[in-house]
Amino acid sequence: MKTLLRQKKDGIVRGWVQAALEIYPADVVAFYGKEKNTFANAVGAATTAGIEGLFDALVTDAPPGEFVPHLDRILQVRCVQGFPPSQATWFIFALKGVIRDALAAELKDAAALRGLIAFESRIDRMAACAFDVYAGYQNKIAEIRVNEIKNRVSTLSRMSKIRYGGPEVDPEQKGGPIDGVRRE
Repeated sequence: MKTLLRQKKDGIVRGWVQAALEIYPADVVAFYGKEKNTFANAVGAATTAGIEGLFDALVTDAPPGEFVPHLDRILQVRCVQGFPPSQATWFIFALKGVIRDALAAELKDAAALRGLIAFESRIDRMAACAFDVYAGYQNKIAEIRVNEIKNRVSTLSRMSKIRYGGPEVDPEQKGGPIDGVRRE
């Protein structure tokens, strides 16, 4: 199976990239597919590079930890863009269909089908890893938002105390003055 996959790598990767970009509107997909400049097309370049790395890791039986840097390239952007986990990670499951289409002529005997099933179980393990990566990014974004709200509240609190004559209070010090000197 691995030999067949290596032989058909270019077509499989191209099809997988196309499937991964289907999450975006049609006009955006056309741009991502055509624009080769990495700076003008950061999402398309990251998706292509990530998928090439994922494919190589799958075919070489790399341990699941080696999927993470390649998944990072794709999922970090999708998380920031606000895609739900099911949409952001769907491209992984789409690989199964891409492979079946690419190897349709070769999948006629039982041995080839057993090889495909074994390979698809590796894809499933990669999908589980992708959910963990995506959840990690969701947690980071939530933490950033909470810290941003805390900073805004702290700033507003200080501004209101200054404006209305109250002591300047640092909310982190539970009501103590910011400069350490009590004002009465």
